[in-house]
Amino acid sequence: MGAFDGFHMGHQKLLEMASLRAAEKNVKWGIITFNINPQQLLNKSNFKLLFTDEEREVLLHYFKVSFIDKIPFTLELASMAPENFLDFIRNREKIDGLVIGENFRFGKERKGTPEKLSYLCKKNNWSLDVLDTFKINNNVVSSTSIREAVLKGDLDKAFKMLGFPFIISGRVEKGDGRGRMLGYPTANIKIYDNKVYPATGSYSALTYIKGKWHVVALNIGYNVTFTEKNVLTCEAHVLEFDGNLYGENLMLFLIKKNREEVKFTNSKKLKVQLKEDVQSIKQVASRYLEKHSSIIKKFEQNYFDM
Repeated sequence: MGAFDGFHMGHQKLLEMASLRAAEKNVKWGIITFNINPQQLLNKSNFKLLFTDEEREVLLHYFKVSFIDKIPFTLELASMAPENFLDFIRNREKIDGLVIGENFRFGKERKGTPEKLSYLCKKNNWSLDVLDTFKINNNVVSSTSIREAVLKGDLDKAFKMLGFPFIISGRVEKGDGRGRMLGYPTANIKIYDNKVYPATGSYSALTYIKGKWHVVALNIGYNVTFTEKNVLTCEAHVLEFDGNLYGENLMLFLIKKNREEVKFTNSKKLKVQLKEDVQSIKQVASRYLEKHSSIIKKFEQNYFDM
């Protein structure tokens, strides 16, 4: 039970424990969460999601979650006392037990603590597992720390906390066609206002198209060589692919930042740099696929080949 914004290593420990307890009780296990992140309603200003609904759906399959109950989050729900909130949950689901992290809070003004939940679970004859906060090198793993790493373009740090590559996905839209004129056609991926995107720059990534993994040279930035418009774009050059992706939903698994975004004085210099980028990105992707083949294979088996 929780917001599950990032499905990070701490969340994964919750999923593992829930799976274990379900096997012991011979029952199904799943996630109780909300249809939106509570921060989107309570702190409307500038909250950005790590993953869109579609990306979260991919992760649910990746972790083989049996079911998910997305409770509509409203101000009325947020104002419920802890006892009333748990009654609300009980009326929605047949529950045998709950698994939470030690920082979990629920109910109005977050007054529902693990201690309070333990008392209420005993009244309902439910088991309760409260897991310690997950840390790496004594640093707490959280969606906030992952968000900060992604915003800095530190995908290595984000990967260590997530246990899988950061994901960007979106519908391929028609662009200006400059990439094709330069000899590097790109798929222009829709940008979502409420999603976190890495710092501007050139990135290595992977994507899965029609039963095959492809290396991607990805640029996230503002097309500073050609325009002064302050419009963020996400342009993916898919290697060893010659097809039409317009209107398709493309999912990218980001590996590593290659370089900063640069404003070139002419397109010829940009073309030379793109050639260097592709060679570097190929090498990075090759090493990544060799080192993390089990993770990539798991995405393939649990989602793409369903």
